Amino acid sequence: MSKLDNLQQINTNIPRETLVFLADGLVIKRPVDKTNKKILDTWLGKQKQAKEVSDSLLERKNKHYFIPRTLEISSNEFFSVEERVFGKPLTSSFFEQLSDKEKNIIYTSFAHFINDINQSRQVLTQKETFDNFTSIEYLGEVSIKTLVDKLKKHIPEKDLQIVLDAKDWFDVASDKDASVVFAHGDMNEHNIFFNRETLTLSVIDFADSKYQNADYMFNVDLARLGWLDVERLIKEYEKLPKKQHVNISNSQEIKKMRNALYNFKNAAGEFLHNPKIATKIRINIIKQEIEKIKQLYKQIHGTNQFQKGKDTLKKLAKNNEFKQVLKTKYNENKR
Repeated sequence: MSKLDNLQQINTNIPRETLVFLADGLVIKRPVDKTNKKILDTWLGKQKQAKEVSDSLLERKNKHYFIPRTLEISSNEFFSVEERVFGKPLTSSFFEQLSDKEKNIIYTSFAHFINDINQSRQVLTQKETFDNFTSIEYLGEVSIKTLVDKLKKHIPEKDLQIVLDAKDWFDVASDKDASVVFAHGDMNEHNIFFNRETLTLSVIDFADSKYQNADYMFNVDLARLGWLDVERLIKEYEKLPKKQHVNISNSQEIKKMRNALYNFKNAAGEFLHNPKIATKIRINIIKQEIEKIKQLYKQIHGTNQFQKGKDTLKKLAKNNEFKQVLKTKYNENKR
């Protein structure tokens, strides 16, 4: 695989990470930078992840779309070999040339693909994601309550209580907010193809696949496809059977509170890592984040409904079976 100079390079745009070549009906990928070991290791890790994701989709044997199979990954020479995809990149100009029948096939096939990749791993709630995967620099994965307890030496407890109240509200309210699903992560017009002869939709390049807020996935990531009618895709997507339910709607109040809690978490973690450096300045920064949380919390309506949900959550938290379910979900997604 060292002699690729004479092969046809098929990604003619300016590649950021990967060079793609065509040889003997197969696609060969190599990293752009072949000198930096850290970059090479990262690239190799992404290729292995891409294979894992594509293999899981291939196992579903869904005839509505095609996924190229990864045939080989070399950890020594840094290359990967996969099946070739036939068809043309699904650009806006190409899409406009298609018939209504072809467009219907594309939307149906694309909805099947999105549904399958979302269902390939555990669908999470906003609370599960925040608690289990929102790590912060220096301290790693740590709960809001733990941070509040450690801050009591530096900030009055009455000021910290609003953070706990806001987190309780977030835990209840976010249960019906947009789900967090596993997604492609880099959807653009060069990663999705359509073959007019076989009427086949193909999707490639899973190197950047990751968990995303379902609302973000549809309205930001997938919306990068200039031809896509997002509302039409959602309708097709919601028709399909799901073993795990997916909420798509997103609340701006919950999004703002999630960001505010994360900013507090980050500021508190940085301070607690070494509280002796610029102590007053950094405590003031934490207090500013607490004030933002307080103002957001004041804007929340429906206090009675919230209190009812909060009491329910406390009862569930005392139930060992509920705790075990969360622990099992967490362990599954760490693997």
